Amino acid sequence: MKKIQKKEKGITLIALVITIIVLLILASVSIAMLTGNNGILTQAQNAKEETEIASEKEAIQLTMINREMSDDEKYNIGEELRDRTLANGDNWKIVSVNDTGIVYGDNCYFVGKGTNLENYGETKYEWVIDYETGKVIKLPEEGYVKLAYGENLAVTDNIILNADPINMGDSNSWGEGVTVYGIKEGDGYGWNETEFKLDGVDDYIEVYPQPDVNIENGLTFEFYAKSDESSVSMLSKTIKGDTNQNVFGNRFRTYFQNEKFMCCMSYLESKSEWTDYAVGPHWIGKGSGGSFNSDVGGYLTMTVDIEKNTVSLYWNGEFVGSTTCSHEWMVGGELTNNNTPFTIGFRVQGDAHGSYTEHYSKVDIYACRLYNKVLTSDEVKANYDKTVAYHNVLVQSKN
Repeated sequence: MKKIQKKEKGITLIALVITIIVLLILASVSIAMLTGNNGILTQAQNAKEETEIASEKEAIQLTMINREMSDDEKYNIGEELRDRTLANGDNWKIVSVNDTGIVYGDNCYFVGKGTNLENYGETKYEWVIDYETGKVIKLPEEGYVKLAYGENLAVTDNIILNADPINMGDSNSWGEGVTVYGIKEGDGYGWNETEFKLDGVDDYIEVYPQPDVNIENGLTFEFYAKSDESSVSMLSKTIKGDTNQNVFGNRFRTYFQNEKFMCCMSYLESKSEWTDYAVGPHWIGKGSGGSFNSDVGGYLTMTVDIEKNTVSLYWNGEFVGSTTCSHEWMVGGELTNNNTPFTIGFRVQGDAHGSYTEHYSKVDIYACRLYNKVLTSDEVKANYDKTVAYHNVLVQSKN
């Protein structure tokens, strides 16, 4: 009798591979559905946050009603805001929203995180209560600034020059070793509460760091300005009237050129890889990508880290890029010599044949600061936010 052989049942290698691939596809689809901007988890988190915001807003509105119906102090929440006006004098405090430029002052209260609400608990978000309109406005997270009389607009540690909207009208308060040149009575230029105007003929600022100021670790230069000129030089380290090329200190220039804010340096000596823009023979730079001819101007920050041999550029508070330079070049050119001034709005240009030219800048400066330290990215952003917000408040109050 013929014996029937049974076939062995099992999974082939190809079937196993196909099964694994199918499982991986299903797993990736499941993960995509759970995560990402439109994922289930993200949508659930957004829904939870929206519910919390609505609940918190309702609790604030209830407190507003109780405040109007009762004299009980427990319903007085938040900080009272006041416009920057002559009537309010020094007793002003405002909140300015960065994106919109909206300013909250009189008739408004600021409610910060951690404010205790009756029958609700502590708040998780920041709000403005407008008692004139009855509105409760949620502030964008890190998208607003609070300003008040007596507060600084910027970091003050290790500051050498500080001409900002708070003290713009008094050049004597800009710092020790700071001198203003070329301002003539009645020539239409000079400084006022909101800006400092250089006429492009003989106006400039000179900064001699004090003997105890150490620049060997690094520096930061920032300015907020606009100009209709095609080329404007801001910061230079130079000796006026000296044609000896060995002591020219134009190590770092911050420029307006070709409608760009930029920082430039010697390509041959610095060995920097920045090659975005040519600024004359042997000079290259990194551009910000922003126009300086706009009505509101622009804000440039340059940091020079001598310990790390890096130069970094920020535009309107945001990082643009950095470059590494040779250490010999970083410490050369009179950069760390306190007997050689920094100049703002003036530079000299010469050559090996003794040719010498002075260049002055025609520019409106809303803020200008020089530090003998390297500001962090957070400090750069905070300086920008507060300075621009306060400048806008000044302009609005004048109009």
